[in-house]
Amino acid sequence: MNAFSHSLGFTQSTADPNLYLHTDGVLILLYVNDISMSYPETATKATIEVNAKLLERYKIPKLGLVRQFLGIEIYCDENGTGICLGQKAHNTTILKRFGMEHSHGVSPPIDPNGKFDLPDVRGEKELEVFTDYQPVV
Repeated sequence: MNAFSHSLGFTQSTADPNLYLHTDGVLILLYVNDISMSYPETATKATIEVNAKLLERYKIPKLGLVRQFLGIEIYCDENGTGICLGQKAHNTTILKRFGMEHSHGVSPPIDPNGKFDLPDVRGEKELEVFTDYQPVV
């Protein structure tokens, strides 16, 4: 993919070797068998061309709107002006794993605007032994 993406005018990101950047603003992000493409509206034509070349070269399904990437669900907000991210499927799996699939969510019993200090600021030690509650949290 690296040589092919370079032939299409992409450069590999120095921050993440799985991220490919194009001068038109098109971004391609790869992870194992997931591929995600993002682009500004001004790069629609370039994106169509890149998408066609990817379909010619690789046996991938036609790229459409992203619905999920790396287990994170992606969808448009109610206004259609932004995106929302969620992990409902992942959370459901965790709840089932711990026999809590019929539980009901509640607000935390703390002030959401409260300021919290790190344990070392208060002169306390952090936990060194983690118990079974950590995966649930």
